[in-house]
Amino acid sequence: MIHLFYSTCYPSPHLETELEIASDLISKGEKVYFLICNAQLATCFVNTDHSQSICNVCKSKVKRGLDLINIPAENRIHFSGINSRDIKIVQEFDSIQSLKQYQHKGADIGMAAASSIISALRDHDFDVKLHQALINTHIKTGIYVYESMSIVLEKIKPDFVYLFNGRFIESRPVMRLCEQKGIPFFTHERGGNLKKYMLRKNQTPHSIKSAIQDINELWGNGDTNKVAAGERFFHDRRKGIIHSWSSFTDKQKLDLLPPGFDSTKRNMAIFNSSMDEYEGISDFSNTIYDNDNEAIAKVCEDFLHDQTIHFYLRIHPNLSGLKNTQMKQIANLNYSNLTIIQPESPVDTYTLMNSVEKVISFGSTMGIEALYWGKPSILLGRSFYETSRGLFIPKNHEETISFISSTLSTTSSNEDAIKFGYWCGRFGTDFKSYSPSSVFSGKFNGVTLKSRIDKRLRLRLSKLFSKY
Repeated sequence: MIHLFYSTCYPSPHLETELEIASDLISKGEKVYFLICNAQLATCFVNTDHSQSICNVCKSKVKRGLDLINIPAENRIHFSGINSRDIKIVQEFDSIQSLKQYQHKGADIGMAAASSIISALRDHDFDVKLHQALINTHIKTGIYVYESMSIVLEKIKPDFVYLFNGRFIESRPVMRLCEQKGIPFFTHERGGNLKKYMLRKNQTPHSIKSAIQDINELWGNGDTNKVAAGERFFHDRRKGIIHSWSSFTDKQKLDLLPPGFDSTKRNMAIFNSSMDEYEGISDFSNTIYDNDNEAIAKVCEDFLHDQTIHFYLRIHPNLSGLKNTQMKQIANLNYSNLTIIQPESPVDTYTLMNSVEKVISFGSTMGIEALYWGKPSILLGRSFYETSRGLFIPKNHEETISFISSTLSTTSSNEDAIKFGYWCGRFGTDFKSYSPSSVFSGKFNGVTLKSRIDKRLRLRLSKLFSKY
């Protein structure tokens, strides 16, 4: 069998994940190729501006990794057969929607470009006129990858292809080519904790259907301690203990409520999401509202007549420091029945949850956490936990209003929440050769694959790699 690793994401643990899988295949006598970028991509997820210094870091670290698992020179291949300067873009885009609809030979390159740019700018509704040059660079990169990889796939004829994530401009065209040519592919991402990685066959890590299937299968195969393990997920989050990423609540003050919190009213907590995290992922398109902010505005407007109901919007801490479209729109949500809690606020998320009548969320973890802790939870977006019994999921805006107005009681059993918690801490495959020491560092076969990465770049990567 021939296995081709499309290796374009060098930060730990993603390069090490590929090395882990590849070394295991080699030990079984399989033939392994690595396609590596020789600074040929005009843009990519970790190097939007094509900084030469970042390219050098990437190339040096990848070389060290491939040397470590003894990939021969002839099995290290590059993009070839097409000159990116020959690619001409004649179309101008007047909206993000028109960009998303752009295709090249059946590949949704426009959606991949939008997803990459939204993540790079941290803005779900960026100015397409202002960033037309950036859009063109991404579209050209997508076409370059598609055309070059068409040649590579014909030459190597792999039985399987492996790539990171699958939603960005440098990887989505490869995924679509595999689908068109009938080549099985695997996408990889972080697992449920630092000691695991996720591998999805013929799907991206963002597939809700696949995640739901994983949740049920993992629970069905769980050991006798699965209930305790699932509950531990919720208790650890409440304590600020996060096993796969950074804590968003570590700077909050225990038991602190918003100033002027009136416990005599029917208070509702709204926990939004950072919209740039899912705007470029089709699975997470909202079926009722255009976005979180529109939903919040409509809900507040419909309850302006009812002085007994008050809403508290807890802005997601991941939006801290941003002045993007989402935050500008939130600043314009001027309603007498709405209190906005800024992302940097020390207000205690869990005390707020305990003190309100209901929780409204758009797919963030707080929706399922509320369900676990016995609080009526209204879900207005898409989520991996959306099939959990006990959630209140409206079919339209009128039903949203009805759920908020009505007296809701939680389910007598929170097994589905526990099931989700169990999956969050356990999903994925255990690393054998890679030993993580933090979110972005670790050792592979006892060796740290060091790169000349400065603090500013490390901060940039930590923001880019927010969970999706």
